[in-house]
Amino acid sequence: MRTLQSNALIKAGLITGVSLVLGLLFDYFFYAKIPGIAFPLYVVLVVAGLFAVAGFSNKQISKEALLLLVPLIFFSVMVFVRSSALLTFLNVVASLLLLLVIAEVSFDGKLKNFFIADYIYFFLPFKFIFPLFQTLSDLFSLEGVNKDQKVSSHVIKGIVMAVPVLFIFLILFYSADLIFQKYVSDLINTDIELEAVFRSTLVLIATLVYIGAYSYIFREAKNQNESQQNNKTPSFGHIENSILLGSVNVLFFIFILVQLAYLFGGEGNISAQGFTYAEYARRGFFELIAVSIISLLLLLAVEKYIVKKDENHARGFKILSTALVIQVILIMTSAFTRLTLYKEAYGFTILRFYSHAFIILLAAVFCLLLYKIYKDKRENAFAFRGFILVASFLVIMNFFNPEAFIARRNIERFTATGKLDIFYLSRLSDDAMPDMLKALDISNDDLRKNFARELYWRAQNSQSLYFSKWQSLNISRMRAEKILDSKIRELEPYKDYQQQIIDSWGR
Repeated sequence: MRTLQSNALIKAGLITGVSLVLGLLFDYFFYAKIPGIAFPLYVVLVVAGLFAVAGFSNKQISKEALLLLVPLIFFSVMVFVRSSALLTFLNVVASLLLLLVIAEVSFDGKLKNFFIADYIYFFLPFKFIFPLFQTLSDLFSLEGVNKDQKVSSHVIKGIVMAVPVLFIFLILFYSADLIFQKYVSDLINTDIELEAVFRSTLVLIATLVYIGAYSYIFREAKNQNESQQNNKTPSFGHIENSILLGSVNVLFFIFILVQLAYLFGGEGNISAQGFTYAEYARRGFFELIAVSIISLLLLLAVEKYIVKKDENHARGFKILSTALVIQVILIMTSAFTRLTLYKEAYGFTILRFYSHAFIILLAAVFCLLLYKIYKDKRENAFAFRGFILVASFLVIMNFFNPEAFIARRNIERFTATGKLDIFYLSRLSDDAMPDMLKALDISNDDLRKNFARELYWRAQNSQSLYFSKWQSLNISRMRAEKILDSKIRELEPYKDYQQQIIDSWGR
């Protein structure tokens, strides 16, 4: 057992070392550079890393994988030979896909048995995640060491897991909030250190990708006896969990303090930092939603693999996960507020409406996750509740009629601000037609006539053969056609309204 553990540790160290070298070379070869001769050289080094780990593991690479090296080398060399941007892009993509195919067939040799769907490798890198954590677990193996060394190994493992996660969240927060960005920039030299941080992040991400890829290749190649000896699912200890979730909680808390002081604290605080309230509030929505989604995935992963006692979570994990969920909901509130301010400035659109709704749905999913952590820990029950929640969300959306709501709110906004995007309003679906027609009664004569023109030509287009076929029968469309037919005489005088304006300008 000790020999197997020692071999696993050496293999993990070799994979990590090779991956770190490739990560550093990725930065050296490609950062701020046009692909050229460095690309085939880099591909050769990636393949050399595969042979190096295979030699240590006493594994014979399959003939199929060796044959695939021929087109791989060809496409990578053509990046050096050809200068066409499109051709270079295609050669790079072909090389990357061939590397993924080689990762899949290095030892199994089943290329001839692939179906069409098996060649769609865009999602294969997601399979690298679990082997990545397995290798990190082997790298900081705990068996056969004393208590102090075990604690140190847990701490190191927790830090290794926390650093890339913190990098990702920090970058998203940096992009999402102007004042948070200003504070971070004040801590480091913007011209030099930010680039160093960015390049270090690229090296780290590339290194982790290669650790996961090599781990995926060689763990898939394990024989049956070795698999049976290691059939236990890798898990996170409480120390690693505390470092990972604790550090994320601290970063989130700092960001929320900025939000409380500025986004929710009034325009005066923002102006003091040199930004307008509108400029500050109308950015960062999608970054904060990305933060929320990544947090959900992080909690699901940690909750699944954390060590449990008698199938129950430890109090520390419950506290940290609850704190993280509460902070994520506050961050989503920030995103919701930003989107609301953007909507007030420019009106409702379909994307903005569904973004509002998605935030509410995501908050409900986090509540289900808390219920899973505290009460019902069955993963299938959580998945079923999530399915019911999403299905209910879609049912509510159907009954709510979002586009009719958008039409009503934008027309109401005109009463308050005098602003209305007539072109966008006229392009809403037939679901909004009854509410949309209220724009014919607005006080602005120019907007009203332009809207009448848009409706007239919409009515003409709706009478095309494409819509008249029985296969296209639709209740909302039938109702809208009936409404427009009753209004056509009223709309017809304005069918050339814009042209009349152009003619009058010409005179």
